[in-house]
Amino acid sequence: MTKIVFLGWLKDSAGGAERRVELPAMTTPEELIAFVANGDQLLAEELAEPSIRMIVNKSILVDKVLPDTIEEVAFMPPLSGG
Repeated sequence: MTKIVFLGWLKDSAGGAERRVELPAMTTPEELIAFVANGDQLLAEELAEPSIRMIVNKSILVDKVLPDTIEEVAFMPPLSGG
């Protein structure tokens, strides 16, 4: 099982802070986003925003290729504060 984590305001968009899912074979971040959004067009658009960071297995994904084994994926929006 893969742990999917939504940080910041993405928790509200996703309907919760985390999910556990069985991921099918996939190779691109776009495929992963489509699977995670599960038909929710608004969530898919939010996760695909360039400002959202995808963290896979505790490392920020910088290239467009997913690792063979994915234990955890986190989606992190830009941070703000005062």
